[in-house]
Order: sequence, then C-alpha cells, then structure tokens
Amino acid sequence: MILEMKSALEDLKRGERQGYRKIFDAACSEVYCRSLLILQKEERAKGFMKEFFSELFVTLDQAEDAGDLERWLWQRYYQKLRKQYHVLLAEQEKDAPYAGGVRTLAEIPGALPLLHRIMLVMSCMDQFTAGEISAVFGLGEDKVNEELQKLQKVLPSLTKGQPENREAYLGSWQTLLLGASRKILGMGTAVWADQLYKEAAAAAGIPAEPAPKKEDSFEYFVADVDLSEVKPKKKQAPVVAEPEDEDEDDDDIYDEDDEDEDEEDYEDDRYDWDLEDDGRKMVILGIVLALVIVALVGFGAMKLLNRGDDGEQTQTEQEEEGDASLIIKGDGPDDTEEEEPSAGEETPEEEESPAEEEPEEEAPAEPETMIMVVNGSSINVRSESNTDSSVLTQVNEGETVEVLGDPSQEWVQIRCIDQNDEEGYVKSQYLSAAE
Repeated sequence: MILEMKSALEDLKRGERQGYRKIFDAACSEVYCRSLLILQKEERAKGFMKEFFSELFVTLDQAEDAGDLERWLWQRYYQKLRKQYHVLLAEQEKDAPYAGGVRTLAEIPGALPLLHRIMLVMSCMDQFTAGEISAVFGLGEDKVNEELQKLQKVLPSLTKGQPENREAYLGSWQTLLLGASRKILGMGTAVWADQLYKEAAAAAGIPAEPAPKKEDSFEYFVADVDLSEVKPKKKQAPVVAEPEDEDEDDDDIYDEDDEDEDEEDYEDDRYDWDLEDDGRKMVILGIVLALVIVALVGFGAMKLLNRGDDGEQTQTEQEEEGDASLIIKGDGPDDTEEEEPSAGEETPEEEESPAEEEPEEEAPAEPETMIMVVNGSSINVRSESNTDSSVLTQVNEGETVEVLGDPSQEWVQIRCIDQNDEEGYVKSQYLSAAE
C-alpha cells in the first residue's frame, strides 16, 4: 500500500487527477475491513468511508512530510472516528438488540461497546500503543491499558459455542480479527467501490474525469458520386436515311491510313527515346567502373610501396643484428651467452602442476512450500507482488494452492494446483491453513 500511495502522490504533484483514484484503490479494502469490524453495519461503514475519503483528498498535501505514509493514513482514519464518535454512537443505539445464535468472527466484536471496538482494532490490527490511543481519544494511558486487559479476559466468554473449524482463530483477539478480516476481504469491494469514489471525489470538489472516447474502428466506404447537374435529354429529330455515297467510303479508307501512319511514327519516336535512355545508362555505368578501377589501382600501388618500405626496414634490422653479433664474438671466450629456453618448451614445474579443479556449483535450495486454502471468491493471481501488475488467472474459494516461501508476508508466491500449476502472487490475507 505504501508504494501505491507514493506513486499517487507523485501523480498529484504533476497535476494528474488519477492520483486520487490510486490512493482510493490502495486503501479502500483495508478501510472497509476496519470500518465493518467497528461499526458492524455495511451501509454505515460505507457512509463513514465516503466522509473519510472526501476529507483525506483535501489533506493529501500533509502526507508529503510524513515519514510513514501508512501510519499517517491510519492516524487520520482514527481521528475521523473520534470526530464522528457521538454521531456513530447515537446511530448504534437505534439498532435492534442481538437476536442470539452463533456469531461470525466479524460479529463477535459487536458484543463490545463502540469505544472498546475502536481501541481493540487500533491495538491489535494497527499496533497503536496505549499512549497513542490516549492521545487520539483524550483518555488516560493507564485507563486505556486497563480496558485493553479487560478485553483479553472477556474473549473466552464471547467465543463460546463456536464451531470447531474456528478454534484456530479463537486464541487471541489478534488471530480472531485476522480471520474476520480475511472473510471480509474475500467478499470484495468492486461492486460498489466506483460509485463510492465518485461520491467522495465530488464531496471533496474534485472534478470528474471524462470517460475516454471509444475509437471508431469501423471502415466506411463512400462511393464516388457524380454530382454534376444532369440536363434533361432532348428528343432527337428523326433521321432520314440518305443513299450511301461512294466518296464517303473513300474518305474513311484515307482516314484509317492516316491513323496507321500516326501509330508508326509514335512507335519510332518511343524507340528513339529508349535508345537515348540506354545511352545515358551506359555512360553512367562506364564512369562508375572507371572510378572503381582507379581506386583498385591506387590501393595496389600503396600496398606495393608499403612492402618496399618493409623490405628496406627488414634489411636494415638484419644488418644491425649482424654488426651486433660481430661485436659479441670479438669479446672473447668468457662472454658466451646462455641459451634461453624456447617458448615452446615447458619447464618441469609447469608440467607437474596439476590443473586446478573448479569448485562445483551448489544447487540452489528449493523454497519451503506448504498447502493452503483460498478463503475468498475470484481472487486475482498477479504476475508480480503489487496490484498494478497483470492478472495471470483467478482462484476461487475452497481451492488448494501451494505457497512458495514465507506465508506471513503481505504478498506470497503461490502455485495453483488446480489450474495447471500456474504460479503468481496473491495477498496472504486471502489464504488460510488447510484443515
């Protein structure tokens, strides 16, 4: 949640209004879970969430100075509860008394007074100390500690008659609230979250973002229509047949001969143009070949000159070596040089030194795995451990998955046993131990 809030604050600095929605999406599920545990009514929890987020959007500029964004968020949340405490208490008194029967894990805190439910959630879910609770509600620190101890003592009497499959959650308030949170989060918030965000944003004065226009990918074919005015046809006058004239036939023959001559002249002209184009192409090709030949000749001459210079340099070096050898021979029999071993010959030390064996790479240890059960419906399995990554698949309530690694982390890697061993990441709150 911290990473999503940081990203949202950066968007708001750039003037992008989508940062408000990012903060809402990051905190909506957790805020709904705590609100339902404290207020015990879904509609009342949603109404309080609307007022909380509308006030939060206005005070986001204060979050830049906060060292711990998540802690700052929950402090704002409980301060809002303190402001609305008397209103919420009056609404709770109008509720009908509990009708009896086995309570669900989320309904067990409903047997406590409103203030005790708030202190219980602050202490067990968000690890607020007695001093911090005292600062929010104006109570003495000793009084807060005393009330929290009473809550621990009253837990066994509130959990009597619970089914055996819930015994794992009844040992302490921490485990009970954890199990209740998983059940609440498993119900999801996608159905009403969009409408709640719109109402909270409107109350905070944030203009609604226009819906993106759909691209029109349909291809329209428009026929070419001749829009010129069509004049009404006049009736043709009747034509009277005249006797054929032999002179007209002769004129037609002469016209055909003229057309044939024109076609021949056109073909001759076109042939002349083709010859001119071919001549130009040949000239260009000849120039290119001449340039290539000149370049090759120049390259060969430079190479020969370099060889001549190398030969003279080699001869000079040989003469210098000859002079040096003569000087060495004239020094006497005591100045004989020891022959150095050739580069190709290996010393005994090199032959006897064994090749160092490379250490074998240890195979990486496989991560510890355990089988757990999905406790929510249609839980998204993502490619990375964040809500911005792509959704690989979905798992449903009751399906078994293989957890790869530590299941106490917020995000855990799982292998979907019932879905071709697909691997991905989900929040640990949507998983529970297999019975």
